[in-house]
Amino acid sequence: MQFKRLIALSFAAMMACATALAQPAINGEIEIAEYQRIGTTNSNDGFGTNDVHAIWYRAANDTLYLAVQCRLTSGNGLAVFLNFSGYGGRPPLSNVGGSLLSSGHPPNGILASSNNNVLIATIDVDYAIWFNLSGSTIFFDFARYNTTSVVTNQFIGSASTTGTASTGPSVNNPDFMQANKVTFAYQESTGLLDLKGFEMKIPLSEIPGVDASQTASFFAIIGNAGNPTFWSNEAVPGISATGNLGQNPTFPLNPTPTGGAFTTPQQLPVELTSFNAQVLNNGVRLSWTTATETNNAGFEVQRSADQTAWTTLGFVRGAGTTTEAQSYSFADAQATGRVFYRLKQVDFDGQFEYSNVIEVNAGLPKAFALEQNYPNPFNPSTMISYQLPASSNVSLKVFDMLGKEVATLVNARQEAGAYTVNFNANQLSSGVYFYRLQAGNFVATKKMMLVK
Repeated sequence: MQFKRLIALSFAAMMACATALAQPAINGEIEIAEYQRIGTTNSNDGFGTNDVHAIWYRAANDTLYLAVQCRLTSGNGLAVFLNFSGYGGRPPLSNVGGSLLSSGHPPNGILASSNNNVLIATIDVDYAIWFNLSGSTIFFDFARYNTTSVVTNQFIGSASTTGTASTGPSVNNPDFMQANKVTFAYQESTGLLDLKGFEMKIPLSEIPGVDASQTASFFAIIGNAGNPTFWSNEAVPGISATGNLGQNPTFPLNPTPTGGAFTTPQQLPVELTSFNAQVLNNGVRLSWTTATETNNAGFEVQRSADQTAWTTLGFVRGAGTTTEAQSYSFADAQATGRVFYRLKQVDFDGQFEYSNVIEVNAGLPKAFALEQNYPNPFNPSTMISYQLPASSNVSLKVFDMLGKEVATLVNARQEAGAYTVNFNANQLSSGVYFYRLQAGNFVATKKMMLVK
């Protein structure tokens, strides 16, 4: 079972507010609700209509999502260089140009025919992704570096320029990627403000030498695969030069003050290695394990009868930051019938992400029960759950402090099972309220607080 990064950005400044990001749809259209922008530039003079504007990033479900907001014309391409903190690739001040494309895929790579046709990086470069536009087709290649040369090139595949997603590579590479593990797309843009370009979804397991405890940095630059090589005078993040940036002997030793050689380090995703449920005589026992954790405050355990309305059952404290495997468990003694569970992993900075959902058949309730509403205090809505071991005439009502009825939530005969009702108190004033369940001879009352 895969999960998000249990992480903090430096991949945790991802969101300033505590909202869950949607999983990116790989279609060449960059949705700002799905990504964090980690590098940008505003000018691309000197390379025609080609431009590269921003790098966008997301880590989730043990997967690296990478998007480059750019525009290309046929015959040109874009290289994205990646540096991982725990992998020793091409050392600083060495050529990171070279041939990024496998033989037979036009054009035949970025040619470094002389010392004037190279691209020098001041930071280790471990991997490179090369996107090449040829007519109405985009070609994707991936390269892995060691300290002396490119040790592995892999042609990932081709896609249209209309945003249709493709998968690749077509065959397994025992030293690199497994077949059809990477998803990619490209969509033509009309200019810098058009949020379109490349998108790529790469499982972390397909990047040798890299694991979830590491961080990653990136930069992107447009290049021409001819001979001699020509590199744009703009790169992301925010590097500029006069003329050919790649042939500038000071690049990026002396970049403009607007940016450095790489984006700031971004945390990589990790894996929730298991998430299971076991039905016992006294309810359901949930168990899960993690591989590594960074900035992990803990997990909210949530249950639902319909995968729409979710009730938080409790909170399990996380291990913070650790590279050791961790095991967790939670007992739900109130589970009945067909129920669904998920975990809401919460960072110390308030960011969160949900696990996948698992389904359990926990059987019929063994007793009548009225649960505490959640959230409590609430504004303006809260969820009230209860259980019926047998068919009953059910009344669920809300009263104010004076005993005046202010809402009737249920007044019907219901079959045995577990139920959850949403109570919206938008028309009520702040204060303490009581909700009462009557089912046959069973009566229970609980208190809740509305805070506006």
